Amino acid sequence: MYVGSKLAIPRDAKLGKGLINAKLGYRSFEKNDTINISYRFEETCKKHPNREALVFEGKSYTFQDIQRESNRVGNWLLSKGVKRGEIVSLFMQNKPEFLFCWLGLNKIGATGAFINTNLAGKPLTHSLRTATATMLIMDTELPVPIQNVLDEVLEMGYTIYSYGGPQQHSFATPIDLSHISDAALPRSLRKKTTANDLAMLIYTSGTTGLPKAGRFSHSRANVAALFWTSFYHFSEKDRLYIALPLYHSAGAVLGICVAWVTGATVVLARKFSVSTFWDECRANKVTVIQYIGEICRYLLNAPESALDKVHTIRMAHGNGMRPDVWNRFRDRFGIPLIGEWYASTEGTGILTNYNTGPNGAGAIGYRGSLARSVDKGLKIAKFNIQTEELIRDKNGRCIECKADEPGELLTQIDSTDPTRAFQGYHKNASANSKKVVTDAFKIGDQYFRTGDILRRDSDGYFYFGDRVGDTFRWKSENVSTAEVSEVLSTYPDCVEVNIYGVQIPGHDGRAGMAAIVSKDTMNWDHFAKFALKNLPKYSVPIFIRKVPAMEITGTFKQRKVELVNEGMDPTKIKDEMLWLDGQSYKPFSSAEHIRVVSGKAKL
Repeated sequence: MYVGSKLAIPRDAKLGKGLINAKLGYRSFEKNDTINISYRFEETCKKHPNREALVFEGKSYTFQDIQRESNRVGNWLLSKGVKRGEIVSLFMQNKPEFLFCWLGLNKIGATGAFINTNLAGKPLTHSLRTATATMLIMDTELPVPIQNVLDEVLEMGYTIYSYGGPQQHSFATPIDLSHISDAALPRSLRKKTTANDLAMLIYTSGTTGLPKAGRFSHSRANVAALFWTSFYHFSEKDRLYIALPLYHSAGAVLGICVAWVTGATVVLARKFSVSTFWDECRANKVTVIQYIGEICRYLLNAPESALDKVHTIRMAHGNGMRPDVWNRFRDRFGIPLIGEWYASTEGTGILTNYNTGPNGAGAIGYRGSLARSVDKGLKIAKFNIQTEELIRDKNGRCIECKADEPGELLTQIDSTDPTRAFQGYHKNASANSKKVVTDAFKIGDQYFRTGDILRRDSDGYFYFGDRVGDTFRWKSENVSTAEVSEVLSTYPDCVEVNIYGVQIPGHDGRAGMAAIVSKDTMNWDHFAKFALKNLPKYSVPIFIRKVPAMEITGTFKQRKVELVNEGMDPTKIKDEMLWLDGQSYKPFSSAEHIRVVSGKAKL
């Protein structure tokens, strides 16, 4: 027992069991020629046709209901000439119709490009062009973004259809399924689906630029759903509350695909809402909730209620729960299990933290000494913050970090292993090449560059540091935006904090700046004292931008690119600004800006 505890053998065994179950399950799909992810839904439907599969805004759908509607969509797609291997762009909200389209496409061997419904203008047209599709199915309730770029969309060769409601739009043809057969689609359309065939295109969040289309294969969808089902003990008794967008892999794969594998019920929200979240969970007897990004912080910031612990939730699982939120979230809402995980849509490795107590709270994953000795496919490598390049030794090999030493996480690429095959980005060879490092630790190997700075402690817990490019240097010191944000977020009157570095003419490196959403009771002098007391002097933000709300992506990640581009120039910024003048924050005006850039102000 002592050795098992010391070496964390039970935890590593749990991880190993999940991976083995996923691989064995997938191999059986290969043997039976049922790799296409739509088979997981059909197998469950055959076993439990009348079981409740989906609840959406008070309406219930059985597995058989979804089967029929997705068959109608598939038969309609065939009538429009959509063929196996083709891509159709879906611009749709969280609605049953999203699932009907997704399944219908997969059942005929085609693929959906899941377009972020928050996009508009150039990011939207870029995503549509990247999809290399000629058919666009648009949610009838989302006409404006498409209408605003209609000429460009039509120039790409798109035919536009609308689906999911009675609304009519002059530029889109309504999809009418009333006379379309719900007969099963020929299995020949999916015959010999390969491991690399696409189940969906899922786009990156676009936090640092235009979205890229990640190629999500049928093998990856199957393996992910099987692994999480095993690791977190999902079953047909679970009721999953999904308020995350289905155009993202967390909601689509770790939510919907897991439900298809297990026969669990999905309670689907149109979008995340703090005000309705817990009421919907209680009303629908939810057992598992999903989170991503800052969702848990938003829930914590809501007023406390006597009903906070009145629910049936056994687990919250997702990624991006910050350490300063973790225990407060668990304690306030009484959720026994937090299943934090780390993965990327296009990446090749995973980390998991099956967390039931204070030990390991805040970690994005765990691997004991046994797991690390058996699996060499996940390494933290030394990284140069200034050049943003991996550091290599005299033999040209990457250098693995020691315990508690931060570096970039690299995950092994192996085309023969469905858990480590790199699918990359659709029609983007340049972006693919930037994500792959060759001859990393030995000649001929390949690793995926995650672009994330992590560290592993001596116990085997992995902690997130920063995205590559977010850590910056000031006063010859490295400043981690994530670490600064975690500290400042604990100040009582801080609602939300976004840290980034800005360039100042005549000064080396980048100066720290914070966009902050604060309560009306905020005292900035007291806040300055708090920051100076709890952070190294070089990490304390020199500039404050008081924002009414934080701009986030559709997957609840803070946007920084616009903030960085506007810098600390008050002629470009409409928000009120402050600057650290000695021991206190004072208003930052155009006159102060001149003093700073001329070097007359002490920074």
